[in-house]
Amino acid sequence: MRQKIILDVDTGHDDMIAIVMASGLPQIEVMGIVAVAGNQVLEKTLLNTLHVCDLIGQKAPVFAGSDRPLIRPKVVAGDIHGKSGLDGPVFPPLKKQAEKMHGVNFIIETILANPHEITLVPTGPLTDIALAIRLEPKIVNLVKKIVLMGGSMQRGNRTEHAEFNIFADAEAAHIVFSSGSPIVMMGLDVTLQVQLKTERLERYKQLDTKTTKMFAASMSNYMEACRRHGADYPAMHDPICVAYVADDSLFTLKPYDIEVELKDEVKYGKTWAKEGSSVLVGTAVDEPKFWALLEQSFANLP
Repeated sequence: MRQKIILDVDTGHDDMIAIVMASGLPQIEVMGIVAVAGNQVLEKTLLNTLHVCDLIGQKAPVFAGSDRPLIRPKVVAGDIHGKSGLDGPVFPPLKKQAEKMHGVNFIIETILANPHEITLVPTGPLTDIALAIRLEPKIVNLVKKIVLMGGSMQRGNRTEHAEFNIFADAEAAHIVFSSGSPIVMMGLDVTLQVQLKTERLERYKQLDTKTTKMFAASMSNYMEACRRHGADYPAMHDPICVAYVADDSLFTLKPYDIEVELKDEVKYGKTWAKEGSSVLVGTAVDEPKFWALLEQSFANLP
C-alpha cells in the first residue's frame, strides 16, 4: 500500500533530495508539499520548492507555510544553502504556481479528510506542524505519524548543543514532541551516517538526466559549503525521513521521551533524550540500501 505523505520543507540542498526521493518512489504518494521558512526566508524556500517540483514533474499542490518562528527571531542557514537557499542548479522558467490556501490549513484539512492515513514529513523547522496542532488538536490522534528531521542526542550542528531545525523554532518543536502524536525523530545521530562521497557524486553525474543534473549542481555546491565549515562530505539529512517512510526496515530505532531546551540560552534548542517511549529515535541506517532507494527515484524521474 502506498504511503500518503505531506512534506513540510524549507527547500535547500537536502530538502531537494527529499522531494526527489518522495516523488520517484512508487511506495509513496505525495499529497502536497508545504514550504516553511528555515534554510532561507519563505519567499526563497517556496520558490525553490516550486522549481524542484516543476523540473521533476511532481504534480502535487505546493503551499506557502509559516514565514517566521512562533516566538524567537528568524534564523536562516544561508552559509550552507546559499543566497537562494538552493545555490547551484539553474532552473528553466517557472510554470508551477503555489496554491492560495495557507499550508497549515492544508495540513489540517488533509489529515481530517484522511484519518490515520497521512504521515507528516517535516524536514525544516516545526512551525507549521505546531500551528496545525494548536489550531486543530484533533489531528494529534488522526495523523498516522510524524517523521521529522531534527534534533540530536549528542552534539548539535547550529550550536554546540542544538541541531538547526530545532534551534530555528524550539518552541514549535516543544509543542510537537509533547503532542502525543506518534513521532519518529531522525536526528544527527543517524543522518550523519549517510554522506555523499565524491566518487558517488561523480557517478551520479554520468546519469545525465534532468533530475540528476539538478542533483549534481546542488550537491557540488553543498559539498563546497560543508568543507568551508569543516565537514568532508555533505550529509543526507532530510531524505533519511523519506527513506524511512518508504522502507522502515533500513533503520534501527530506540524509544525515548524527547524534551526541548527552552530556558537555557546557551543550550536553547537542545533535544534531551530521556527514558520513555513517546518518540522513536533513529540510531542506525543501512547506507547501501539508502542509496539504492535514491537511485530507484532517479530511474523513475525525468
